[in-house]
Amino acid sequence: MNLLISNYMTTHFVKCTLGDTLDNVLKVFLKGNSKILPIVNSNGELTGIITKNSVFRLLVNKTPLETSIEEFYKADPVFVTETDTLEEARIHLLNHNIGHVPVVNKEKKPVGLLSTQELLDSYNIIYTQLNSVIDFAYDAMFVVNKNAVITLVNTSFSDLFQLSSKDVLSKSAAELFPELDIENVMKRGINIINAPQIINGQQCLLSINLIKENGDLNSAICKIAFRGLTQLQEALTKVKRLEKQVSAYKDEIHNTKGTRYTLHDIAGESNVIKKVKHEAVLASKSISTVLITGETGTGKEMFAQGIHAASNQPGRFVEVNCAAIPAELLESEFFGYVGGAFTGAKPGGMKGKFEVAQNGAIFLDEIGDMPPQLQVKLLRVLQEKEFQPIGSSKTIHLNMKIIAATNQDLEKLIRVGKFREDLYYRLNIMSIHIPPLRERIEDVPEIVNSIIHNLNQNGFYIKGITHSALTNLMEYSWPGNVRELQNTLERAANIRTGDYIDVDDISPMPRNVEKTIGIPNNSGYNFKNRIHITEKDTIVEALQKTGGNKTRASELLEISRPWLYKKMKEYGLY
Repeated sequence: MNLLISNYMTTHFVKCTLGDTLDNVLKVFLKGNSKILPIVNSNGELTGIITKNSVFRLLVNKTPLETSIEEFYKADPVFVTETDTLEEARIHLLNHNIGHVPVVNKEKKPVGLLSTQELLDSYNIIYTQLNSVIDFAYDAMFVVNKNAVITLVNTSFSDLFQLSSKDVLSKSAAELFPELDIENVMKRGINIINAPQIINGQQCLLSINLIKENGDLNSAICKIAFRGLTQLQEALTKVKRLEKQVSAYKDEIHNTKGTRYTLHDIAGESNVIKKVKHEAVLASKSISTVLITGETGTGKEMFAQGIHAASNQPGRFVEVNCAAIPAELLESEFFGYVGGAFTGAKPGGMKGKFEVAQNGAIFLDEIGDMPPQLQVKLLRVLQEKEFQPIGSSKTIHLNMKIIAATNQDLEKLIRVGKFREDLYYRLNIMSIHIPPLRERIEDVPEIVNSIIHNLNQNGFYIKGITHSALTNLMEYSWPGNVRELQNTLERAANIRTGDYIDVDDISPMPRNVEKTIGIPNNSGYNFKNRIHITEKDTIVEALQKTGGNKTRASELLEISRPWLYKKMKEYGLY
């Protein structure tokens, strides 16, 4: 597989010359998504670059639009060649601490542009391609019609089951092979990919791909992987090698930007989640404020980190939980203070979250719980684009991306006077709503595989999940969303007896929230009276009962909100 830059770089770009003006390049930047423009001489050779950020800085300084770019372009720029590999380009960008670079041919003429995000995209594309190689290494297949009647089998299928085609054709797959659960898969309308299954005493991987015509189920292809181990091992070796490269690259992003996740870490290929990911990519390209909404456990922080990881902001990702910090400390936490600003202040002062996040991103989680007095101050900061530490006369100009998130209905809070309408409109420039897991249940198999992969990265050894267990997981509505699924699988990983998570490891799976929780609808649910139940389970139940509302959950448990947040953090329930 060719891993040259030329296969992954952006080839649609605009070049400019030293004779162009600020007005010329501004129009180019406004029309496209490029962050840099290569500058060429009369021979078409690369002689410099100009960045979008430098142009915007000139506009802020009121530089005349007719000014020639020769006065402010960057000469002798860093570049890579089209014959470099992706790994060579990654190291080159890292060594020079840059996010975008022109690509030149052997004549030093620009032929493309490359960014760190494109590098990460490329690694993930290759990773997907190699998984396809694994997929085709197994070839036992049969086809059923919409009634689950077998219409076609191949030779390898006959070899696996020791049955001739005449023994199975025109017969019910559900009756002949009940362990494959084909009817339920077709009823749910969700594809199954590489689910482990024991068939005739042999470990296999089961995939069921549904075929639809005009939106209606027409047939299904069932593939059972049971041989081709040589090809599988070769492909797995390549995949693991690339996984290490992707992991190393993500570690670099984490070290420089303070993020643990990228948008590629968000599992799922349903139409609804692909739409949200696309919106997140668009948000990462803009300096506008982002408001992320969604139920508890849907992954709002992952999206926030992914947006910053994909952005051009070189600074850190700084998280502030607006509900976890006592009201009297919020202002100093946000804006910092100088020594002696108030009684108890540290002698040397303290930087606030906004100052720490300069040139990066600040994530205001649980923004709906921000006290009214701080809402006023935050609004002023957003309007004036500047702030002052407590007790200081120094003004710090705001240069960061602001990402806010909440599981609450802010418009409802506005109606009852608990949230400022003007602040809401300042925050809600780019809005991203993350759907609950029950609305994208077809993503469960991919999410499960991702969670198992992460568990293995943290010391577990799990080969996968059986088809029967996966079927059970997909029949549940997941009121706690992806976080609840994560907790379920982690529990199963701890109690399982085999290499695979099986149905007994996750059973009994609840069928409705009220029965699962078992919390009475009166106010007598006292935390102390339930001390014999583990704290973690009790908190999870209370959060499910209140739909993820932490304020109501703390009232239900008769504990303070800060204490609830402390325990949630302790048990990994964020």
